Amino acid sequence: MTEKTMTIREMCDAFDVTARTLRFYEGKELIFPQRDGTRRLYTKRDRARLKLILRGKRFGFSLEDIRQLLDM
Repeated sequence: MTEKTMTIREMCDAFDVTARTLRFYEGKELIFPQRDGTRRLYTKRDRARLKLILRGKRFGFSLEDIRQLLDM
């Protein structure tokens, strides 16, 4: 794999969110980290989706609205 992945801790630090938040968004099927055993590895696509999710929340969109936008 040539693209750099990030661990859950690196994602938390980069986006100033908690691990619980990332797992919540994963449970809602908004982001899809790869699994390496019990580790979650986030790709560039996951980072872009998280950035859009956080921006959408900041502007007052619901998670369902954000999901529809991401699915376009």
